[in-house]
Amino acid sequence: MALPGTNDYTGRIMRLVTTGTIPFANFKIEGGIWTGGTASDQFSIVDAAGRQYDWVFPSSGDAVVITKLGWLSGPVTITSLPHGEVHLYHGTR
Repeated sequence: MALPGTNDYTGRIMRLVTTGTIPFANFKIEGGIWTGGTASDQFSIVDAAGRQYDWVFPSSGDAVVITKLGWLSGPVTITSLPHGEVHLYHGTR
């Protein structure tokens, strides 16, 4: 397990808490959840193919459900994650 305040890429669930690079070549994301954000926070990732995905945390404080993304071309850069924790679920083949 990663140190507090750092991203953890081990296991089938990635735990993201800060910006940085997800160091995998190509990988599949079946979904995820973002909790602990602040209203209007934006969580953004960009894959090596230039595809950008953005989510905005609602003022209601409800968790953001991340739907299936499919295959991402890695490495993937986390460009914005100001607050909270994101769990991304690795898919299988």
